[in-house]
Amino acid sequence: MSAEESKAIVRRFWSVWEEGNIDLVDELLAPDYTNHTPASPDQPTGPEGVKGVVGMFRSAMPDLRVVVEDMIAEGDKVAVRYTLEGTHEGELFGVSPTGQRLSIKSISVERVSDGKIIEHWRVTDSLDMMQQLGAISTPEHT
Repeated sequence: MSAEESKAIVRRFWSVWEEGNIDLVDELLAPDYTNHTPASPDQPTGPEGVKGVVGMFRSAMPDLRVVVEDMIAEGDKVAVRYTLEGTHEGELFGVSPTGQRLSIKSISVERVSDGKIIEHWRVTDSLDMMQQLGAISTPEHT
């Protein structure tokens, strides 16, 4: 696959998050898709685990948008720097809805093979996210 073809697959994957078209997950992810993200050690292998995560975020932030700042492809990997934006209207990571706008910054790497995403790695600014949710207070600087 070319770098541009791999990037197109990853872009379609992000459209699932925005539009909530969960059925596309089976088309875009390999049956043995693996999430290597340390914050998600118990996520099931394969598309079903991803469907659960997408559903959780879509329930918590019904107006969810994915803003892609950078997308770089080399070999079989696509790196993406992006921000998830939306209004916190449902429970998210145990935090009740706040009605606040959230801006969750992340970087992910997707490995693509034979037209499907087969592996995923992600780093999210979880501290900033939890501060926005009000779950962690922001230290005052003097």
